[in-house]
Order: sequence, then C-alpha cells, then structure tokens
Amino acid sequence: MKFNTSRTIGILSIMIITTLFSFKNAEDIKGWLLAGSAPSKYEIGVEKDSERSSKVGFLRSTETKIKGDFGTIMQSFVPEEYFGKRLKLTAYIKSKDVEKWAGMWMRVDGEKGTTLSFDNMHNRPIKGTTIWKKYEIILDVPKESVNLAFGVLLSGTGSIWMDSFKFEIVTNAVPTTNKGAKEGLKKPTNTSFDN
Repeated sequence: MKFNTSRTIGILSIMIITTLFSFKNAEDIKGWLLAGSAPSKYEIGVEKDSERSSKVGFLRSTETKIKGDFGTIMQSFVPEEYFGKRLKLTAYIKSKDVEKWAGMWMRVDGEKGTTLSFDNMHNRPIKGTTIWKKYEIILDVPKESVNLAFGVLLSGTGSIWMDSFKFEIVTNAVPTTNKGAKEGLKKPTNTSFDN
C-alpha cells in the first residue's frame, strides 16, 4: 500500500490544529467548519443575498456580550498545487455591528504545527457595519508546506457575510501581506538603532 506523505503530514497538521482550537460541527455547509476560541458563542450558515445575486456564507455571534473570544468559519487543505508559489486569496465580505474586529485570514503550516506564513488582517480590520468589499491576502506557500487553512474570523459580537473565495497564483513581484514580514532586507539593517 502506497502512502502520500504530504497528505499524511497534512492530516496530522489538521489534527494539531484541532488541539489548538475548539470546533463545532456544521454539517449543512459542505467543506466549512465553525472553530475558534469559543465556537459555541457563534453560528455559521448560508443564506440568499440580493446584492450578491447568490447564496453567501455567514458567521455571527449568538450572545450579546463576548469578552476575549472569537469564532471563525474555515477550511483546511493540503496545498500541493501551490508548493513554491506566491498565492493570493480574495473574497467579498460585508459586516454588521462588528464590536471588536473581523478579518479574512490565511495560514500556511509546516511540519509539527509550525506557521510558515500568516495574515489575519489584524492590521487592517473590518469594524462596525460595512458594505460588500473585496479583500485580499497574499502569502508564500513554501515547498515544505503541509497544510493551508483559511477563512473569516469574528472577534466579539456582530455579523459577517462572505462570498466568492478565490485562490490565484501571483508573481514574486507582488508583495505579500504576511503579518509582520519585512520584505526587501538582504542583510542585517540598523543593528545599532541609529537610523
């Protein structure tokens, strides 16, 4: 019997993720999971939206007060076709009464649960009530990647709707949105803090 090593590692990575976050079954939305620090305080689903002329996914709080917790609607897969590529994720999102913040997110994992690249839009959050807008995240998917997870998170109370997630390979000329990444440094810089 032949095993696909990267797929096996990817499944193990998903198992590691399940130990970091709580999950709640969402059997009515194929491919999507409800997860986060407190998924019981949130719900996900699908409904029609006249502005998008189609069904859209939603994530919303089910309690009127939520302190320090978040929920996320998410998927996870082994990114074999993107190994060694720079990947852009786009989706359309709108919000209503987002108390703290919300954002689309993408994370590329390596072996043993290491994070190779990550962006959750924390530095450009969605807050309050917003109309439909296209958002993007751009990350590198190194050849040693074993899992790619993505979705939309909601911290605190409110509602988020999402539609038309799309992955697209871009060139290295397109800068990443990697959280905390400093691009372009070729050597140690400003080591004495004089500049």
